[in-house]
Amino acid sequence: MSSRKGSSKRNSSSHSSSGDSSAYEVIAPKEEFEVEEEAKDAYYKALCGSPPPSQEIMIPKRPVRSPNAPLTPSMVSPDYLTTLRDFYQIPSGVVFRIPSGNESAKNPPEGFFTCYEAFLVYCRMWFPIPGTIVRALHHFGLSISQLSVPALQHWLGVLISSYELGMDLNPGDFEGFWFTRGTGIDGSYRMAPKKGMAIIQGHTSHPKT
Repeated sequence: MSSRKGSSKRNSSSHSSSGDSSAYEVIAPKEEFEVEEEAKDAYYKALCGSPPPSQEIMIPKRPVRSPNAPLTPSMVSPDYLTTLRDFYQIPSGVVFRIPSGNESAKNPPEGFFTCYEAFLVYCRMWFPIPGTIVRALHHFGLSISQLSVPALQHWLGVLISSYELGMDLNPGDFEGFWFTRGTGIDGSYRMAPKKGMAIIQGHTSHPKT
């Protein structure tokens, strides 16, 4: 960790070369210094009484598929799906079905919708899906599987912020914040913020991959 602070010294001269009174300001930045990780940890422990929390977000790791394994429409195995259910505490009433045979994400069976692994792992989507999100999707004429991962991250982040602020969002609010843009992948859309509507700093609706 580096720290950079600036200090200033004001040197006044009663006369300038023209004979007028003036003041000159000299900015002298303080020297940068590095703090060792051990020192930071010790300081945090002394201040808070416990070691600093891990900066890593724990997520389940999908098992590596064997090169000799038969090709299937999904990379998710039944065992890994069980791990996801347990880790994200998905209610038992939510039914997951791994596609097989000629099935694909674009054409889920009747009564099902496509839920990508990334929606759980990177968006932390929960079930039942919040009604605010369902109504916003209906307003935009989209299914949840058509949202890009950053778009769903942004939607859920704003929804959680509204909970914390005691606000109720409606589909018109979502339309006021974003407009849809194609991702270049057939049927998939990102949410581009309207001018002046960068609500969550650090989030992007169109990541570079």
